[in-house]
Amino acid sequence: MKKINFILLSVLTAVSGSAMAMGASIEQGKNFTNLNIEMGKSSSGIYAETNWLKNTDDGTQTGGVGAGYNLEVGPVMLNAGAKAIYLGPKKGDNGVAFPFGGGVNVALTDSINVFGEGYVAPDGLNNSVKNYVEANGGVSWAPVKPVTLKVGYRHVSVDGKDGRPNHTLIDGVYVGGGVSF
Repeated sequence: MKKINFILLSVLTAVSGSAMAMGASIEQGKNFTNLNIEMGKSSSGIYAETNWLKNTDDGTQTGGVGAGYNLEVGPVMLNAGAKAIYLGPKKGDNGVAFPFGGGVNVALTDSINVFGEGYVAPDGLNNSVKNYVEANGGVSWAPVKPVTLKVGYRHVSVDGKDGRPNHTLIDGVYVGGGVSF
């Protein structure tokens, strides 16, 4: 397994054509926590990321990995990608989803950005729910180079399948922070 991880990391680095910055962040909402680790998300080319999201009220959680491609056009960074997500919503519909989507990050100044992203996995890309939707948007500020602070809004929901109800896993405002190196 270590050999496969090393090969995957080497291929991602070689294909991107430049050194990939790595980063880690945490977001805290009224009733959820999100941990994220990414590589290459802040520069043009291929990126990879992983995250774990937990609803602290009812124990609902998701975790996943994703990859995609960034395209920088002046102050705008566009991205498109796909993820593999484990769903643990505590409603009898635990399973996996394979959402696809994208986002945009607009640099207003050297240190302030506005961002948004959305992913969806329709019925054929899930094994336990009819539809999976996630959206995230907000504003970030980098007061000093390795540190970024952000405020935003995150939503994750599923449409039930086989008689299970539709439900929202995460929905609300958050504050967060992270470092990049």
